[in-house]
Amino acid sequence: MGNSFLRNGDWYTSDSIGAADTDVIVTAMVAISGLLGSTRENSMYYRLSSVSGEPLRLNCRYRIEGHDYDADWWSITAYGWDYFLIPNEQKRYSFNNENVNRGENGRWNIHVGVKAEDSNWLPVGPSGAPASEKSTNYDFDLLLRLYTPGDAYLQSPGSAPLPVVTLEGCS
Repeated sequence: MGNSFLRNGDWYTSDSIGAADTDVIVTAMVAISGLLGSTRENSMYYRLSSVSGEPLRLNCRYRIEGHDYDADWWSITAYGWDYFLIPNEQKRYSFNNENVNRGENGRWNIHVGVKAEDSNWLPVGPSGAPASEKSTNYDFDLLLRLYTPGDAYLQSPGSAPLPVVTLEGCS
């Protein structure tokens, strides 16, 4: 999507998603990924598919650290490389400001990986599509949705506060 991407740490967003004057390339990418982007004033979307330049992998564990964000509602969802929710026995696909367990200071950690964790575990695994169809260099990605985002996201999406994702280790 070329120049329409804005980077904020390892997260990416686009001013074009949901804009009335969005070009045909961005519109096609949003349609292919199934994002269903609404107007920018109603929602902001940030995507992460790598940490410090390394693609997200199933053989690795990640920690997402954050706090509540200036939005009416937010969520972090894991998607397979095929743009669909990742099948898992727990039927857990995301955490949001209503279901994440927080520490006493209001901050939270979400653990992302194949192996179960005690609290705020977001399971990942193989995508539902055949591996022979894989056309990406990452195994899964994360999508942060902010509904009715505050001014920091609308005016400065490249520097607004976002969760920090850390690679904890790989096997």
